[in-house]
Amino acid sequence: MPYDRWHKSRPIDGESTCKEHGKVPTRDHGTGKRWQARWRNREDVQQTELFRTEVEARRHEIKMRSGVDDGSYINPRAGEVRVGELALTWLKGHEHKNPRTYRRHKERILLHVVPTAVGKMRVKDVNASSLLDWLHDRRRLLESSTLRLVFDNLRAVFDLAVDDSLIHKNPCLAKSVQDAKPKRGGGGRANLTLAWEDTERIRAELPDRYKALVDCGRGLGLRQGEIFGLSPEDIDWAHPDGAMVHVQRQVVHDGSFLVYDLPKGGDDEDPKDRWVELTDDVAIPLREHMEKYPPVKVTRPWGSKGGDPVTVRLIFYTREKTAIQSNWFNSYRWKPALASAGLIKPLEPDAKGRRWEKSRDVMMHALRHLYASMMINGGVDVYTLADRLGHADPAFTLRKYVHRVVGAGSKVRIAVRSAYTRAA
Repeated sequence: MPYDRWHKSRPIDGESTCKEHGKVPTRDHGTGKRWQARWRNREDVQQTELFRTEVEARRHEIKMRSGVDDGSYINPRAGEVRVGELALTWLKGHEHKNPRTYRRHKERILLHVVPTAVGKMRVKDVNASSLLDWLHDRRRLLESSTLRLVFDNLRAVFDLAVDDSLIHKNPCLAKSVQDAKPKRGGGGRANLTLAWEDTERIRAELPDRYKALVDCGRGLGLRQGEIFGLSPEDIDWAHPDGAMVHVQRQVVHDGSFLVYDLPKGGDDEDPKDRWVELTDDVAIPLREHMEKYPPVKVTRPWGSKGGDPVTVRLIFYTREKTAIQSNWFNSYRWKPALASAGLIKPLEPDAKGRRWEKSRDVMMHALRHLYASMMINGGVDVYTLADRLGHADPAFTLRKYVHRVVGAGSKVRIAVRSAYTRAA
């Protein structure tokens, strides 16, 4: 039963009563909230909270005691910590991971969580409305893709709050917030953005030393950084199943600095390396490239700018015999080839800077999509394809990388006709 703070529960005979309630008053009479809810937590320590009415106090007592009984109890005072403080705690737990990834997490937390209104709120006070206000405020500053990453970090912070029993549920998972948050790409495009004929035109327009990059993209399904990090030592020409390529590194940016690193998503426990079949159709132009441009040794740090130096013989490199910087290559080699092939508009002669037409769908990554669709069209199962692409989830491969194939309608007819023929 709730405790009445304003009146004595065991009055002494003869004590005067208050006019308002007809009960013997305590020293707290008329000050603060009258009713005190009492319950014992899971450690059997008494807890209290004040309410204005007896009904509110009784309801809270029942809720707290039920939570203790069924294991869902959350200390009402546990969520007093500020969101920004908890975000910094969450950040500390990621210091041991990839340094480049950690720096990106840190930048998002320090710029877009800690100093904001939500960052200054107590964890237990954050609700769907406050998150909707936060999303509205951040949309004025961030692109949707960046805001989605910041939101994912904030959601992880509230996951920590749930794990620490500071709150019952993550407010980021509220339906209204999920409806308003920036959406990931809704799956791959129905049709390929680069057809085989397009890649032939691009290959023809690229400088000679970069033509074989196209073959590694559409014929091996490698990411751009994996192609830039490819070494002749990664190729097993004598593999019993035929020539194979061991994808085990990429060239990536640590800020403006180029480093070697494991393939995307790799770490010390799971490096995410993989083997991909090397057919003669790709091997021949690759051999011709290496004969004309012999691989050179390039030394870069491993993992981050301050990482240990590692020397790799690179198949693809610049005229200065350095690793290829992706931003430079995209702007000064790939996009000019796209323009010459008629796939994007050429630069305006008097334009300031190199402001190309938006061309994300026809960048080098589109070669991986072409590879994936060719594999499915050729009868390769999605599990094998996911392995060759370096995807942990085959469903992701189907959703993002497989596209409608020209002439597939006739294949549907043939498949149905064959089934009926066999059954006849």
